[in-house]
Amino acid sequence: MARRIAAGAAYGGGSIGLIGAAAVGVFLAEVQLAKRQVGGGTAPVPPSADGRYGVAFAGPNDPLRLGLLGDSTAAGQGVRRAGQTPGALLASGLAAVAERPVDLRNVALPGARSDDLERQVSLLLADPARTPDVCVIMIGAN
Repeated sequence: MARRIAAGAAYGGGSIGLIGAAAVGVFLAEVQLAKRQVGGGTAPVPPSADGRYGVAFAGPNDPLRLGLLGDSTAAGQGVRRAGQTPGALLASGLAAVAERPVDLRNVALPGARSDDLERQVSLLLADPARTPDVCVIMIGAN
């Protein structure tokens, strides 16, 4: 009886060890794939999308000023053209809905964390003539 229990424990423990080793192997393979896709920390700087959107709606009204703060998602990490960044898409959509031009100012940085938001807010508020009417915060990926 004791031999059966010992054998069962050995087989069970060995199986759990093999499953754990396989899980670690899969995890390490996924890390390598992610590094190839994302760039492993050496990815190029996201394109700058700052500027005016919705110029077709130019008129007597002042443009809305949109500020974008956050991490790599907000900065547009991974896109090739400025028009593909979240800021550009938001500014274009806001201009279409409001039927007014929108001036976008993006101070988001790849790798930023929640405690970096204070510095980003200071950057947006540094120039009183460019104080945003609306701000969007996209953070949490890091």
